[in-house]
Amino acid sequence: MTVAIGAAVVLATPGAAAAADPVAPLVSCVTAVQDGYWTAIFGYTNSTSVTQSQPVGGDNDFDPDLFNGAQVETFAPGTHHAVFTVRVPSAYSSIQWELYDSRVTAYRTGSTACPSSTQLPADGNGWGWAMGLGGSAVLGAGALVVEAWHRRRGTAGTAPPSMG
Repeated sequence: MTVAIGAAVVLATPGAAAAADPVAPLVSCVTAVQDGYWTAIFGYTNSTSVTQSQPVGGDNDFDPDLFNGAQVETFAPGTHHAVFTVRVPSAYSSIQWELYDSRVTAYRTGSTACPSSTQLPADGNGWGWAMGLGGSAVLGAGALVVEAWHRRRGTAGTAPPSMG
């Protein structure tokens, strides 16, 4: 009987990680619906003195999952507001960010509205460089297709007709 009680106490006691997660998420504020979307602005508190890393996945996860990828994976020491934004279709009334065992929920209506003075992250969700590179590739490919078309027609290197 003593062994069973001892085992129950051990199983019911939270682990050290659950009691003191190194990083906790926070909702900085939300913006109003515009063009069918609202924006949730998130930050975090890292209670340690060293930068923590947590890749997107089980311990760094959004619900609904379709918003995964917007969140940061590196957490500097201290409290940091407005670190990244998530653009949410107005059909969703809330989204939840889970980091380790801590969760926060941003509500379309009900979370603190962002004051006009809120400085949003300059780099968005960190995908700007990839989008720029992809856009450049598409434009470059388009230019090559046009040049190939001109070569087939025998008009390569000629100036377009004058409009005047």
